Amino acid sequence: MKQLLGHQPIEGRFRDAMQRGRMHHAWLLHGVRGIGKFALAEKLAGMLLCESGSACGECHACQMLKAESHPDVHRVGLLEKKRDISIDQVREVLDFLSLSGAEGERRVVILDQAERLNNQAANALLKGLEEPSAGSVLIMVCADAMKLPATVRSRCLMQHCSPLTENDVRTVLESKLDANIIDLAVKLADGCPGSVSCLEDDSVAKALAEWQRLVEDVTRADIGKVENWCRAHVVSVPHELIVRALLQPVYPRLQDYQGTGFEALEATHKAVKDCLRWPGEVIRQSLRASPTLLSCVLELRTALKSTD
Repeated sequence: MKQLLGHQPIEGRFRDAMQRGRMHHAWLLHGVRGIGKFALAEKLAGMLLCESGSACGECHACQMLKAESHPDVHRVGLLEKKRDISIDQVREVLDFLSLSGAEGERRVVILDQAERLNNQAANALLKGLEEPSAGSVLIMVCADAMKLPATVRSRCLMQHCSPLTENDVRTVLESKLDANIIDLAVKLADGCPGSVSCLEDDSVAKALAEWQRLVEDVTRADIGKVENWCRAHVVSVPHELIVRALLQPVYPRLQDYQGTGFEALEATHKAVKDCLRWPGEVIRQSLRASPTLLSCVLELRTALKSTD
């Protein structure tokens, strides 16, 4: 199995638990989206089931893991078009963990997006956490651990996964993206290479690069071109990346505003907050994305000009 960047301390703790025979029955990997938590869960499962205990990628067990056909591993997550993980899915997990291993003594469940467990599902999972079956290991992946009940969190070995360093992000992305987009991708990834996976689509990459050029200095941006870009690309480019590209040049200016009047500074902070809220507001209030984005840009432009 190829090296997984950025989470070596957690791998080390997991390996130590294996070597000491003190494997905890439930691990909770939590941290922001796009940093490779699910890949880490797969790596930990590989370490546990690998014939050499190293997730070698070559043995029969590792080959079955790679093909997602290992009989002692069960993966569960949010189903397509569903809003949450159901109690029926959790019951399947508990039934699986109660079985004897087919290839060895261990059974492993990887539960992705654990924060999407509904109340019934979380309560059912709690019962399984309180009375774990011998040889069972549950590895949960979660973007926001605080959305899980405290009773569930308290029965897990919580492992915080941090964003990757810039060098690690670059290494990850260099194997996936064209060289001409790497610098922008690393900048926008902000430690989370998974958040810019959309740039593997050449049309999205070109559109986002154009957007970055248009708003590099929003006070001098050609509003006509900005409006045309919004109409043409706001549907295809992830809204979070649109906002990130828009605001990254603004943050240094906010830090250098010495002597700026209170009202101007307050207006700028409000404009930034409105930009940050825009992706969520589009969904929650069913707003039209293009005109509302343009409105945010104009508000930000006006606020920034007042600070010059």
